[in-house]
Amino acid sequence: MVIIESVSGAALFWSPVMTNFVELFKSAMLARESIGIVLLFMCAIGIMLNRGFFRDVWNDHSRFWRLMARIGAVLALTTLAWVSLFDDWLQLVAEPYRLSMPWDYQRVVYDPVAPEIRAVGSVLLVAMLTVLACLFARHVGGYLLQLGTLALSALIWMPLFIMNQRLNAMVVQGAEASNTLPEVLGLSAFWVLRMGLGALTIGATLMTGMMLIALVATLLLDLLRLREQRITHEADGFFSELGRRADQREDVSLKAIWRPIERPL
Repeated sequence: MVIIESVSGAALFWSPVMTNFVELFKSAMLARESIGIVLLFMCAIGIMLNRGFFRDVWNDHSRFWRLMARIGAVLALTTLAWVSLFDDWLQLVAEPYRLSMPWDYQRVVYDPVAPEIRAVGSVLLVAMLTVLACLFARHVGGYLLQLGTLALSALIWMPLFIMNQRLNAMVVQGAEASNTLPEVLGLSAFWVLRMGLGALTIGATLMTGMMLIALVATLLLDLLRLREQRITHEADGFFSELGRRADQREDVSLKAIWRPIERPL
């Protein structure tokens, strides 16, 4: 005879299998690589939505700027992979703020990264921002646009940074106190918010740094006469189709289609 024992819902939540699943889910939420995956996904969407612009940048008529575009792409992918796998994006962008704190207890970092890894990530980040700043000066805009973008990114950086720091501490403390699946699932909503704010904070920080570099890079490019006007091909398809349809129309004179206007009786 087979005896079947009933298992209550509470016992199921506290079973070893469910406990291991909860710990795995918590580890995935707190993993450093998670923000890197989010950034990679957002970059892929941005490139897909602006394929025409990136095609013009990649196929620039100038050999020098084609080379710069390829160097920028390699540096961007390398930096994204290195920081996502070995470093921490949120710690890296907060490093200048942390080092500016006057007291030692204010510079304490939770789960710090090795100094050698941080040095490599910092060098890659500065090199990437320098090349992208030159491409921005070439393909997007000059001093006025750079100053406006710098002011806007610096303005939104502070509230994003503060909210991200508070939310990051909340998620870490909540993950340490959550031991059941319902608690972890409830915490996942704050994790999604944390990923969104973290990506925006990283974007605002990188944009601020890139615009600071772009102001200097634009001046140097102007002095070297390398920042010439680019030739875009975004509207080539539209004008080609417009010309094709215009050629198909018959050239009819105005006299042939003229009709007298009849006045009503």
